[in-house]
This record gives sequence, structure tokens and C-alpha cells, in this order.
Amino acid sequence: MGLLKIRKIILDDLDRVFELMNILYEGKLKYDKFKEIYKLKLQDRNSYYIVATEDENIVGVLTSELQEKLHRERLQLFIEDLIVEEAKRNNGIGRALIENAVNYAKSNNCEVVELTSYKENKKAHKFYENNGFINHSIKFKMYL
Repeated sequence: MGLLKIRKIILDDLDRVFELMNILYEGKLKYDKFKEIYKLKLQDRNSYYIVATEDENIVGVLTSELQEKLHRERLQLFIEDLIVEEAKRNNGIGRALIENAVNYAKSNNCEVVELTSYKENKKAHKFYENNGFINHSIKFKMYL
């Protein structure tokens, strides 16, 4: 394993971030729409998008957003996505991305860090629990 670094995303990361995110979303992402939103997120002060690199190669992505909620006194950080390249898993990369995001949340005086996970993804649930998260809620969705 090479030297691991965590940094904010840049425009030049677009193709590799898309590649990893498209794995997470099972090939359902559309590149043109992804690119449009990606560029907006680079400018969005509430978006915190980071990558993990080894020897300058992107091996993981975490996307998150600072949110104001009516039921919270302070901000929350919501982790939207987390993926690590399959061949690089179980090497502390996901943990490093989570730790970076948690530190960012603390530096922004957040009350909580939240995320959701597919209910069938038991490995992810164990990972999140091992990294200090508790199973707190059930999420419901209605497709339109």
C-alpha cells in the first residue's frame, strides 16, 4: 500500500470519481448529468467531497453535505456516498475518509454525522458500527 492522502475533490478528478460512484450505483449514473452536478458541487459551500489517494491514484470517495435542520440546534453533516476501490478495501481507506469527514463536521460545530445505507449491505453496516455509528433509523422512499 502506498502513501494514503485525503484531499478535497478537484475538477480533474471527475472521470475517476464518476467511475467509482458508478460502481456504487450499479452502472445507473449518466455521465453528462453527473458532470453537471459535480461542477456545481465544487462551488457549493455546503458540499464536502473528498477523495483518498495512494501514490496520486484515487482509491476512494466520500461525498457529504452540511445541513441545517429544523429539529437540530446546530448543523449536521450528512454523508451521501462512500466507496473504496474493491481491491483496496480493508486497508483503512474507508476509515480514513470517515475520520476526515468527522473532523470536518467537528470543525464546523456539527451536532451529528448521519448517513444511510442499503438495508441488504450488511458489510457496510458492520463497517459503520465499527467506526462509531449507531443504527438509529429506518429510511422510507417513494419513487415518482
